[in-house]
This record gives sequence, structure tokens and C-alpha cells, in this order.
Amino acid sequence: MIRRLIEAAQSSLQDAKLKTISNESRFDLAYKAIMQMSKAALQAKGYRVLTSKPGHHQLMLQALPLTIGLDKTRLILLDQLRKQRNAIDYSGDLVSDALTSEAITQAESLLTLIKDRFRG
Repeated sequence: MIRRLIEAAQSSLQDAKLKTISNESRFDLAYKAIMQMSKAALQAKGYRVLTSKPGHHQLMLQALPLTIGLDKTRLILLDQLRKQRNAIDYSGDLVSDALTSEAITQAESLLTLIKDRFRG
């Protein structure tokens, strides 16, 4: 399951880099990759999050310092992306190039951390 989630995150991230789709879709895909990796990190430590309950995205992100040793500065950036994603989903706002790039950069960085942590 963990390997499948990481592979799914890699696929989502690869698709997020496609410049032929909208920034909104690219941002969603990068955010999806972040969530897939967060879930993989939790499962690797033997935990699960009820996705049927509100706040599960926030909980998965908040667990990253415990599951992979993510520093607080990076956690704050990921949480800002979560808040931005919620605002975009409910407002229909357009996603800027800068925000799309930031989401992709954060997803790439998290993927590197996850792969290093769970190698072997």
C-alpha cells in the first residue's frame, strides 16, 4: 500500500508538471501528490486517518514532523497550500503560475524526503 501511494504521488506530480493543462488542475494534482505522500508516511508508521471525517488533510500534514521529521517551516508552507486549495475549491478563483510552481516544488521536495526516509 505504501509503495502504491508513493507511485501514485509520483504519477500525480508528473501530471502536475504538464503545461498543457490549466494551473487549477496542475495545482490540484500537486496537492493530491502531497496528500498521497502524507498518507503513505502515516501508514508506514502504522497509522490511518479516517478520510470520512472533516480535517483529515490537516491531520495528515500535521503528522509529518512525527512520521518523517519534517521541519516546522516546511509544515507551515504545506498547510498554507492546504488552506489555499480549500479557498480555491470553494471560490473558483484562478490559480497563479507562482502558486502552481510552489505546489509542485513542495510536492517534489516532499517526495524526495519520503523516498529517502522509506528507502529499503
